[in-house]
Amino acid sequence: MLSFTREKKLKNFFSENHERTRLAQKNIILSFVIKGLSIAINLVFVPLTINYIDAERYGIWLTLSSIIVWFNFFDLGLGNGLRNKLVEAIVKNDVDEERRLISTTYVSLSVIALLITGIYICIMPFIQWDSILNVSAVYREELKSLGLIIVIMFSLQFVLQLINTISLAHQKVFLTSFVFLIGSIFSLLFILILRSSIPGSILLVGTAMFAGNLLALLLFSVHFFFFTRPDLLPSFKYFSRSSSNKLLSLGGKFFIIQISAIVQYQTTNVLISRSFSSTQVTEYNIAYRLFSILVMVFSIIIAPLWSAVTEAQSKRDYDWIKRTEKKLLFVWSILALSALGLLALSNFLYKAWLGDAIRIPLTTSLGVMLYVVSMTFGMIYVYILNGLGLLKTQYYLSIITMIYFIPLAYWLSVTLNWGVLGICLALILANVNGLIAAPVEYYKFIKRNK
Repeated sequence: MLSFTREKKLKNFFSENHERTRLAQKNIILSFVIKGLSIAINLVFVPLTINYIDAERYGIWLTLSSIIVWFNFFDLGLGNGLRNKLVEAIVKNDVDEERRLISTTYVSLSVIALLITGIYICIMPFIQWDSILNVSAVYREELKSLGLIIVIMFSLQFVLQLINTISLAHQKVFLTSFVFLIGSIFSLLFILILRSSIPGSILLVGTAMFAGNLLALLLFSVHFFFFTRPDLLPSFKYFSRSSSNKLLSLGGKFFIIQISAIVQYQTTNVLISRSFSSTQVTEYNIAYRLFSILVMVFSIIIAPLWSAVTEAQSKRDYDWIKRTEKKLLFVWSILALSALGLLALSNFLYKAWLGDAIRIPLTTSLGVMLYVVSMTFGMIYVYILNGLGLLKTQYYLSIITMIYFIPLAYWLSVTLNWGVLGICLALILANVNGLIAAPVEYYKFIKRNK
């Protein structure tokens, strides 16, 4: 009977004859195919890179790149603000407003990117990455050069990645996965070329990885604006102060939420590196890559939700939102059971994947599994509320969790000596919005709009 009920729910999930649902299903199916290829590439990529530069230097690269990603918060929430406002313009079929919003965001982010690069160049002589990352001074000059190259490439990517936001707003989620896939292929090709001709180097590996993504974003941006939608091509003359105010009014809350996310998730590698070692950074990231297969699958399913909810709200179709939430909870329950199975098989899978290159402690795998299961549950309600533009509670909780996360992570991992498991538990406890507040706010919203 239970099996029949599950089968019926799965059938209903993929057979609902609603235009918005059919569009989501198309995105999910295409994204699964594309992400499957991405997973295959990454399974090859990790051992290939570790064997090229060794586990310690791979851990150093992961930590440095995670710090550079912190610069993402300098977009002031404009990207997410654009996503919501662009959906509203698309629903109204207002092409002029779409172009104003897109042009305003591109111009604003270009100015910010130039400022980021300029400021980094000014302070670069005073930054010693080897001290920040708690690694040997042998890497000092190489890390200084890599830091500059990554900041320049990141600044370009900072602007070009808006093509992903535009694809999401047009509910073509599969295109964002396709861009990532092409970027991964380029990076893999660059690494293979380096392996065949040049000795292992953090500088070259870091450059190759960023260059692959950057090239993919550039190609897709050119294709979209010059061949698919030239009517939306960004232009300085379409920059609008009123559009900027619209984006910032919504984006300001996203900005604080983004900072909180960066503090919680992107400082993890730094905490592990400074409290333990670069090798344990690699252990944590290997475990996360294994369990992130489940995150990837769930992300594919849930990715269309944000923009679809914004559209549904514009049309006051709250019944569709309710049905979708129930279906996603069912999918999440299957994911949670799959995570337990993956944990049981983790040692065998690491061995088959990486051989004897590195060993991952069971406690690290357990911590990552619990984190992944809790995070994906919260994603359901956070995505719905983001689509509805209900950010007030998430905004205030982000400020609170941003304050207590690092002390909590240090206490659990170092003071209590729980290591990487302690940091994973801190990540879970910092997700109070996704686990408690967001579901409560969602159900209150649904009750008000029966």
